[in-house]
Amino acid sequence: MMGLKLSNLFKYVASRLLFYIAAIICSFAGTVNLTLAQNSAHSAVIQLADKRSHDAVPRNDFFATESLGEKARLLSEKLLFQALDSEAFYTIVGQIKPVSEGFWGGYFPVDRADLSEINEVREALCPWNVPGLFFADVLVYESIQYGQRYASAYVVHLPSLKKLVEHHGEFFARWGITGSTPAAEVMMAIERSRKPDDRWRAFGRLFGYPEYAIDFFVAAGMHQRMTGEFVERDFRQIPTFGSRLGRFVFAVPKLSLPSPEDIQLQRRAAMLLSEYRRLRPEYVTPTTNPSGLLRDWMDDGTEACHPEHVMNKLPSNSEAEIDAEIESWNKPEIKPPELKFNHLYVVLNHEDFESVRDSDFVRNHFAASDQGFPNFLPVDEQCQSIYLRGRDTYLELFGPKNKFNEPIGKIGIGWTVEKVGELDLVEPLLAKGSPDTFTRVLKRWDFDRDGAGDWYHSLFRTQPPSADAVWWFSEYHVDFIPSLYPGKSLQGAGTARRDFLESRYDAKRLIKNVNSLTIELPLKVARMLRSDLEKLGWRSDNFDERTWILRDRDFRLMVLVHAEVTTSKLKSIGFETNTGVNRKDTQLVGEHIDFSFDGSGSGWIDFQR
Repeated sequence: MMGLKLSNLFKYVASRLLFYIAAIICSFAGTVNLTLAQNSAHSAVIQLADKRSHDAVPRNDFFATESLGEKARLLSEKLLFQALDSEAFYTIVGQIKPVSEGFWGGYFPVDRADLSEINEVREALCPWNVPGLFFADVLVYESIQYGQRYASAYVVHLPSLKKLVEHHGEFFARWGITGSTPAAEVMMAIERSRKPDDRWRAFGRLFGYPEYAIDFFVAAGMHQRMTGEFVERDFRQIPTFGSRLGRFVFAVPKLSLPSPEDIQLQRRAAMLLSEYRRLRPEYVTPTTNPSGLLRDWMDDGTEACHPEHVMNKLPSNSEAEIDAEIESWNKPEIKPPELKFNHLYVVLNHEDFESVRDSDFVRNHFAASDQGFPNFLPVDEQCQSIYLRGRDTYLELFGPKNKFNEPIGKIGIGWTVEKVGELDLVEPLLAKGSPDTFTRVLKRWDFDRDGAGDWYHSLFRTQPPSADAVWWFSEYHVDFIPSLYPGKSLQGAGTARRDFLESRYDAKRLIKNVNSLTIELPLKVARMLRSDLEKLGWRSDNFDERTWILRDRDFRLMVLVHAEVTTSKLKSIGFETNTGVNRKDTQLVGEHIDFSFDGSGSGWIDFQR
């Protein structure tokens, strides 16, 4: 800092030297005090659990998102889950971080500023303002970058903030801040601070970082400002539900050992996070209900809610169980492989199947059609299976007398991975935290040939034989394509969908690929499907309480959820058309199936029954 006075410089250097000496001592003390810190953490939790909360809030007034209009309520619930899945969990539930921010943020131009989104977020945060316990708002940062300012939502645990300010009373007094200063004023005063070291230290304390880590970060930051030299560092990571890394994280001296503060923080976080992981799925389907999760978790049984009640409900995990949870944080995360839609099958009734089978439009214009591999025989008047081939995806339409003996109305959805061994990654992701069982088999094919060949590996959820909607995840066996096309030259292992479909795909036909489905499912089946796809990296949203949207990068699945129905139904199939297809019309096939085109590269097959 160019304007730093000489006396201040000496003070700064001296404080830096003292800090590094303290950091070294703390590093050595970390190993000696490991057991002591563990015991201290456990005792602190027991003390919290023994406390009765006299300032608890009536359940109906606690995060009362239902007090908002429909649009604001949905946004409030969405933001609340985003907060709970981020480091704000440790503010709302854990009382570890007095303040958390960043679960919503965005830039707006300073000139002709449009503050409509900020106002919508502020309205959505209103139910989070629980007198005496929580405050939430949007902080607009002073700095202007490229003509824009940044705004970020934050939430405050008011008792923790008050305790923090009073503990460091002399430090916060430089801004005129006391324990009774409103939280919004505290945030604004610190954000507008002109002294970077004060600003860093204040935010470090607000965000719940250990004091030694704050000392290091401030000293390292000031050293870099004065010399241009970056001080190397390590990081302590406290995972959240949404991410193991990069959320609740703070810098520490390079190669330093965990301090007693680190250990105590980790152990408390581990107990809270493991319980949240267990509870969360119950409040995701059929509708997202994070406010209900908080009320149920923080209700002491008398319709009174308070964060401290959480501690009374935590399972009595042993030290070994807590150690195992913390150890799991350091294991490499299994990332879901890229999952591709492969094909869909549906069994039509006699009338609808005959309409498709007899349609010249379907067989000769919509897609290349056949009766299935290996011979890909043309569709005839006796066949009970019609395959409609796209570039990477295809459809199977079966008649009621199909060779697989599948019943009318049954729906099957197949996804696939395209790299050898990736199905091995899918299996543990599906099984994680699930009481349901999954089965893996190697399918073989012997159609129209002597002897059977390896076809594909299939992984599927165990369901009753009567299930009328099934799905599975597959990987083509490396010998399948070479066996099917003996003379074909393949690049790579030949396990991609296009390797199988290339000989059948016709770019002169209308369909290029299937890219969406709409299906009606009973609530229980819909929950299972959503759970499986979310575990494999799919995003999910609620269009409304009865309509779920599940999507990956290039496919969308709309699920119409019905608690009162027991059967599944295929409603529509969306597809992408080939280049040059500009038609905008509807082609009726029979009385109940419509093929529609929008003139912009998309189309749908609608089933009217």
